[in-house]
Amino acid sequence: MATLLSDLYLYNTNRIFTDLFDGFFIFTAIIVIMIILGCCIPRYKKTPTARKRNTVKKLTISLNVISAFFLVLKINILSFLFNPYTYLTTSKFDISNIEDPAAQMTYIIVYAVYIVSLIASVVICVMGYRAICDKNLTQTAYRQHNIIAPANPQFKACAVCGIIVPQHSRRCPRCSSEEFISSANQPLPEKKESIVCPSCNIANPGNASFCHRCGNKLN
Repeated sequence: MATLLSDLYLYNTNRIFTDLFDGFFIFTAIIVIMIILGCCIPRYKKTPTARKRNTVKKLTISLNVISAFFLVLKINILSFLFNPYTYLTTSKFDISNIEDPAAQMTYIIVYAVYIVSLIASVVICVMGYRAICDKNLTQTAYRQHNIIAPANPQFKACAVCGIIVPQHSRRCPRCSSEEFISSANQPLPEKKESIVCPSCNIANPGNASFCHRCGNKLN
């Protein structure tokens, strides 16, 4: 009888620890992405670039998806929401089935690490989304120069990142800027009056310095 009980405790212990370490590789991926994202966010805030912004965005989305998948893997959401007491007191979470006190402590520590890591991942995700949604950082990251207005008056170019959008757009879909350059509202260059050569009486362009016919210097 004692042997049977011992075998039963050993079986329960092995089964519980098997459930405990399910998805450990996913948990490792969460830790790695958290560390990388935690290093990328301050660098992006210090020197914003489009490449760093895209990196922060991809890492934030990846961390969010993997953390949610790990949470679903470890917890039956519907059972937990509708009857949390029964769910937490089942054999999967009941550490009284573990006879060894050291094993019980290990079980508690591992689950505590899981919970703390998931909370930390939520905090890191919020920091990442805030950095992505920061309008000033985004515009600084996409800031370009010498942007040419599109020839078609039905479209306009963002003055920050240069993306072409319809004329009715009020905000750039990439950098959320409200500054646009459009051929429809661009002033035409001023046309200078022609200059008549005093030597040969030939009209020359307004910006000419010498007559194109006789070469005489124009005043």
